[in-house]
Amino acid sequence: MDSFAEKHNDSNEKIQQRIAILQKAWEDFVATGKLASDNIISAEVLSSWTRSRKRGIDPYNVPNERLSQDELQEKLRKNSQLIKVVTPFLEAIAENVEGTGFRVDLFDADMYLLWNCGDTKVLEDSKNRSFIEPGIGRSEATCGTNAINLAALLEKPVQLLGPEHYNIALQHWTCSAVPIKDGKGKVIAVINAAGYYWLIHKHTLGMMTALGKSIEYCLMQQAVRRELEQTNTFYKEIMESITDALIVVNNDGRIMMNNIVARKHFGMGKFDLCGLAVDSLWGKSNPFSEVMNTGQPIFDREISFTRQGKITRLMGSIKPIELKENGLKGVVGIFRGRSHTRGIIKNFVGWKAHFSFEHLIGESEAFRQVVRLARETAKMDSNVLIEGESGTGKELFAQSIHNDSVNCEGPFVVVNCAAIPNGLLESELFGYEGGAFTGAKKEGQPGKFELAEGGTIFLDEINSLPMEMQAKILRTLQNKTVVRLGGTEEIPVKVRVISASNSDLWEMVQREEFREDLFYRINVITINLPPLRERGNDLELLVKNILSIKKIPDDVLDDSAIQVMKNYDWPGNIRELENVIERSFVMARSRGAEKVEAEDVLNYPGIKREVKKTVFTMESDANLGLKDNEKGIILKALEASNGNVSAAAEMLGIARNTLYRKMKRFGIHDNKC
Repeated sequence: MDSFAEKHNDSNEKIQQRIAILQKAWEDFVATGKLASDNIISAEVLSSWTRSRKRGIDPYNVPNERLSQDELQEKLRKNSQLIKVVTPFLEAIAENVEGTGFRVDLFDADMYLLWNCGDTKVLEDSKNRSFIEPGIGRSEATCGTNAINLAALLEKPVQLLGPEHYNIALQHWTCSAVPIKDGKGKVIAVINAAGYYWLIHKHTLGMMTALGKSIEYCLMQQAVRRELEQTNTFYKEIMESITDALIVVNNDGRIMMNNIVARKHFGMGKFDLCGLAVDSLWGKSNPFSEVMNTGQPIFDREISFTRQGKITRLMGSIKPIELKENGLKGVVGIFRGRSHTRGIIKNFVGWKAHFSFEHLIGESEAFRQVVRLARETAKMDSNVLIEGESGTGKELFAQSIHNDSVNCEGPFVVVNCAAIPNGLLESELFGYEGGAFTGAKKEGQPGKFELAEGGTIFLDEINSLPMEMQAKILRTLQNKTVVRLGGTEEIPVKVRVISASNSDLWEMVQREEFREDLFYRINVITINLPPLRERGNDLELLVKNILSIKKIPDDVLDDSAIQVMKNYDWPGNIRELENVIERSFVMARSRGAEKVEAEDVLNYPGIKREVKKTVFTMESDANLGLKDNEKGIILKALEASNGNVSAAAEMLGIARNTLYRKMKRFGIHDNKC
């Protein structure tokens, strides 16, 4: 909206002429609601006059809509930050307008005057003529057209001259008003320079516009600072609430940020840790420098440091911080105590117990008795020795005990003592320090005892341990600590030990092949698992379960196959039973049969050898002739094969037709068994 001052020189004569024209136009409009000419005033002012007239605003009544003292104080409180930013600018203007006939005002977004200053005479005159003082309202709805409301409404600078104001009480002034916007473009205030109407000048509006831009810039900077402070506070609160130790290191290798957990781990105060070089904690060759040099993150690595002679071991992950414009700017490290190791280990395949007592199959009294003992054992924290032949389910019992114990949330770490070469046993069980031997990781590595912290370590085939290693395990069980290979520090470990042996350990002790003191350490409770041959009808339950697990039809075995299985001693126990069922099913399918028969079972080498041995070692009767003894062997073979002629012939190592001829000669029928 172009002001009169922009169109004309600011000579007093021209101003008076303009005032006269505007005065006549105003009088006509107030009287009739019309103008003699459309170009006398701007469209924006005319629209405002029209709105004011429609609202029924009395142009001759001095507007005095104001806030109560309490309302004003609340306004001042809510706008305190705005006032704090704006007033220095307006005070600087006021110093220069003293004696010039001007004042400067600050109105809020609701068009209420919050603060003003300027020429003393003008301030006094404004109060007397127009009630201008903090708390007064200048909305169009209460006092008609005015520069303050128009500037806010149009969202641009506005300059009005005398009679352009709708209310006669405001026509003594010229006003140059500028809206103040926030960062989102919303009008939050209006600044105004008001002076006697004959003092109108275009430079006044220009000065106020420039002032408004400066104020908006300062408000924006303040908002950015406030947002940064809030963001910084937010991040600090997040860091302090993280249960892991967190350290941020800059490109110079100095700690910029840390949280309370980190300070506890390092035994330092907040400001002691900030600014500290990571070299002073980890030495020149440290994981932070490694990540900064390579730009590659490291995950879940054991990181240790020494402070006041004490070694602290943490699990840590360190990641580079990169900015698109400037590249690598630092690294952030997250560290967890040793208890976190349990969470990592539980996720490793094979280091989590999957079986419980509900998975154990068997109804025989011998089996139910050991299950009852194992359940009671799980309630204790004692070391356990499980003895039994190969394939009897020692690890299943160990897992079930673990899952039913107070350590069930901890890891279940399996160590097959027979499968690890003697040269690696110590480092596998107890870990090693960096550089302990050729090929060792430079940061070292925890052993299985450390990794089982808070859980259970299962030492399978402990009977295969060499005597030297038995001594070291004994020391660990006695002291409840481990010393890593190449190290001297005793690291506390809280772990339950379940051992298993397929040999009689006490007999090994008698032969001086196993340490007696270690035997008593691991043998607080002994569980002897019965072999399959002593479990009666459990075989059929186990067969049914195996068929279900392997997704083999449950009616695939005929009676002859089951009878052969019942007659077998199963030296390999349940593991051998699984193999026989799977192999027999494949053999039957390979010959096109729907059912697994005795000959398929007898095809298993172990069963074939055992049955043959039984048949051919039967005692001969000296009182019988050769033919009678031969007949007895054939009958024994048919009995072992449950009357299956093909299986019996295979067992005897003769052709089926030959066996049929012999049976005919001895009067043995097909159903004879």
